[in-house]
Amino acid sequence: MQVSKLSGLQKAAILLIALGSDLSSKVLRQHFVDAEIEQLTQEISNMIKVPNEIKNSVFEEFFELCRAREFLIHGGINYAKELLEKTVGQQKASEILSKLTREMRAIPFSSLRKADPKSLISIIREEHPQTIALILAHLTPEQASVILASMPPEMQSEIARRVAIIDRLTPDIIRDVEDVLESKVSSVVQQDHTVVGGVQSLVDILNRVGRSAEKVILEGLEREDPALAEEVKRRMLVFEDIIMLPDNFIQRVLREVNSKDLAIAMRGANEEANARIYKNLSKRAAEMLKEEIEFMGPVRLREVEQAQQKIVNILRKLDESGEIIISRGGEDVLV
Repeated sequence: MQVSKLSGLQKAAILLIALGSDLSSKVLRQHFVDAEIEQLTQEISNMIKVPNEIKNSVFEEFFELCRAREFLIHGGINYAKELLEKTVGQQKASEILSKLTREMRAIPFSSLRKADPKSLISIIREEHPQTIALILAHLTPEQASVILASMPPEMQSEIARRVAIIDRLTPDIIRDVEDVLESKVSSVVQQDHTVVGGVQSLVDILNRVGRSAEKVILEGLEREDPALAEEVKRRMLVFEDIIMLPDNFIQRVLREVNSKDLAIAMRGANEEANARIYKNLSKRAAEMLKEEIEFMGPVRLREVEQAQQKIVNILRKLDESGEIIISRGGEDVLV
């Protein structure tokens, strides 16, 4: 087995194997669709033993690509090239940037990431929701959340929906929207490369806008696109988020959870989440749960995800009713 002869799919499978089941399952849930998950799990099942030197090489390549991507996003192509050349040499830097940019598409708004979001509000407030969504998709979640929360409530959900579907737009449509802004932001536009938009981009923004704006936006999405609204809500909360709750809230959640669902869900959770759950059960209940998990036998990943989603739905229901509070920052910080 040689790294140079491995496909991208094989390298991804090796990386997931090296990360371990807890972290890998979270990565798969948050960043891949079902078809990609099936491809990756099939590739993982085909790998019998991966030498340590191969794992290390794949990790090194992944780290270099991540670092290069950060340089691109925050400083532009020239900045990224300069830093990478100083770090790994001219030839290696060229290889990394070439590999990275082959999978990326050009965008004109990366320099806006360096701008104060409050100064951008006056520039874009009167623009069409599609134009505003395109800009938000290129900003950091922190910047985008400030701008989205400042928009009129009747526009927020429409802008949010468009952020989520930007990755479905054709390049021609995106270029048309970019042209609208050319005269207003030409002084701060700088050519760069990255991938923007999509459901996860919207989730990152909503996680920072504050509860009242989030509620308005999600209600609007439910009216306009129920399937999208459900996908956004699913990604905004995962089973491991239970660790954000104080003990009394965890105890309230556990009273609503089926014991079998809990046992299956914990098979795919990380140690921290499981420890918090055991802590909030009686000694007898914790012992019974451990026994059930121990004698359960193999469980399919899909069953684990379904059980975790049932518990996530309970978390969401109790949060919406006010029986628990899931702190998401901003106005929701607990004091």
